Amino acid sequence: MTTTMTDDASPTAVGPRWASLASADPHTVASFYRAVLGWAITETNGRLIASAAGTPVADIADITVADGIPGWLIHFDVDGLGTALTAVSNANGAVLPPADGDSAETAVVIDPNGTRVALRAPASRHSKRPAHGTLAWGELITDDVDTSAAFYREAFGWGLTEPTGPLGRREWQTHGRSFSGLLPRPPAMPAETPAYWDVYFAVDDIEA
Repeated sequence: MTTTMTDDASPTAVGPRWASLASADPHTVASFYRAVLGWAITETNGRLIASAAGTPVADIADITVADGIPGWLIHFDVDGLGTALTAVSNANGAVLPPADGDSAETAVVIDPNGTRVALRAPASRHSKRPAHGTLAWGELITDDVDTSAAFYREAFGWGLTEPTGPLGRREWQTHGRSFSGLLPRPPAMPAETPAYWDVYFAVDDIEA
């Protein structure tokens, strides 16, 4: 497999570190993930905070409290939020204005294909195997792989492996380490579904 290496001056760290879910029924959704992933759920300022292994990993909010768009929003850590947002603009992306209640250390951006992704300045670094229930992987599903590859490379210094398998899946990398995936729209995916970032959570036993 051929890998495109990245620049050591990349403004982003490795890996997805947080996910936010906007839902019409946050408490029902939280009960589902509590049962499946063992999350502990607390409520803070109208948002449900999910923790796994004692570490907060995600939040769930009513769609009217969030940004009005249902579904998951993946967050990536960046070394310097201001630097990263400047890089987004320079790479033809857009930075959304903060919503009520947003942290000053988090920003939502839109890539040139219209896909939302969040950036945040992390409180700490970790690289060990993800614990059960924590965010472990992200995957961008898009109609325009070339534009996506160019944007994330220019904005954050991410590299990509060569396509593999019947679907042409590739992996985002920094410093030779894969941390998320890139997938062209699969044939079975409805045409009306927009490009989006998928989220994956770690489990100790997939069948359980």
